[in-house]
Amino acid sequence: MNLNSRLKISFQGKEDLPSWAITHYLQQTEINYLKFLLVERICDLISNGLDPNSLVVATSSAEIFPKKAIQHSDFKNFEILAEKDESAKKFWHVIARHHRPMVFYKEGDNFVPIYIPNDDNSLIIRNVGVNSPVNLSLEGAGGAITDIYYASEREQRQRTQWENEQVGQVARNVDDIVRASTTANQPGVPEGVRAYAQEILDQAMKRQEKLNEEIGMSNARVDTQA
Repeated sequence: MNLNSRLKISFQGKEDLPSWAITHYLQQTEINYLKFLLVERICDLISNGLDPNSLVVATSSAEIFPKKAIQHSDFKNFEILAEKDESAKKFWHVIARHHRPMVFYKEGDNFVPIYIPNDDNSLIIRNVGVNSPVNLSLEGAGGAITDIYYASEREQRQRTQWENEQVGQVARNVDDIVRASTTANQPGVPEGVRAYAQEILDQAMKRQEKLNEEIGMSNARVDTQA
């Protein structure tokens, strides 16, 4: 199963959309994308043996344009993903509340970020065609971007139609992408972590479904060669 493949998705929006609506869509989509990718990383690490008690989240968001590599020392306060219910609740509340939450895991004497907002897995805007109707092309990590752009049943049906039109390796590549929204159900993820993670994923899916409807997403095409 492929967790790290990148996809590029191109689609068309409604006619006569104002510029603020396009900007709003892109900003809110990136927030949802970050939540998908972050939860995917947390669940994947735990499923592969990471002690949940080694995870901490900063109680403030990362800067949009950090001047240097993000370090644990850049933040003053943290919440720990401990087994106690109250600690776990605070940990996941921070992730749900902040636009760019920063989560670290302890490795020896160091704290390693599990995801950095501007690293190689960032969501990249490849094209914005503002002539009516708007055309958008975005690239990102396959698991997260698949969930974002097929958030509703309508988009899922579009994906099925697209897959039925494809032949050979391209269709198999897309089918191999592990959706971020399924990672909470991996073996080895404790029930408490699974419940909180799934709640955040479900919230992001609902928000993205609404965004896709507002912008009028249509004619979505998937490129596995991103």
